[in-house]
Amino acid sequence: MGKKACNVSVKLGGKIKSSEQLIRIFLRLCKREGIVKECKDRSFYVPKGERRRKKRHAAKMRHKKNSNKK
Repeated sequence: MGKKACNVSVKLGGKIKSSEQLIRIFLRLCKREGIVKECKDRSFYVPKGERRRKKRHAAKMRHKKNSNKK
């Protein structure tokens, strides 16, 4: 998990007519930025070894996916 700054903002007006639309769009943008996933991941402790294994597994999957494209 990197410590990048995420600025997500939605303004009422234009295409967005109601507060329900505003909330839906805000949640969609948060999911797209990965804020929701990061919050869930940080909600409980994960040991260092497990983080390493997940990171290594994700790298293998990424490599496998990229090698199949070529």
